[in-house]
Amino acid sequence: YIISYVSLKSRKARKFLAGNPTVVVQNGKILENNMKKMHYTIDYLNQQLREKDVFNINEVLFALLEPNGTISVVKKPQFRPVTIQDLHLKYTKEGMLPIELIMDGKFVDKNIIENGLTYSWLESEIQNRGLKISDIVYAVLLSEKELYIDCYNDYIHSPIDAE
Repeated sequence: YIISYVSLKSRKARKFLAGNPTVVVQNGKILENNMKKMHYTIDYLNQQLREKDVFNINEVLFALLEPNGTISVVKKPQFRPVTIQDLHLKYTKEGMLPIELIMDGKFVDKNIIENGLTYSWLESEIQNRGLKISDIVYAVLLSEKELYIDCYNDYIHSPIDAE
């Protein structure tokens, strides 16, 4: 409690207690000295870059090793995803978070009731897809009132099961 309080009140204490991020990649180049200071291996760097959907280190403008051990990545502009704003297109604001309606084959009563939905509506949506509640492992109401359903049997003949 005392450490949290001191960290909230003093930037210097926060810096001392939590540490600072360390740049480990700059403009596609690995900063070996910084990696060495942080006892950070290239294998671990590659793993964390892959977790950020970076498979080519040349795409990285900056990669920072955060004090908590995670990595933050800023890609070079030419490798960043295109956004609606980049294309100057109009967009509609999403009005809601996804609402979980079925989990593990059971209704999530609280979410159905709190969001003004009805069981009859949900059951008719399930029937319209030729399903039963017992077939469904997970169902979510997305924005735009789209219902996502995942079944226990996905009919995938050769699922990928690799480590």
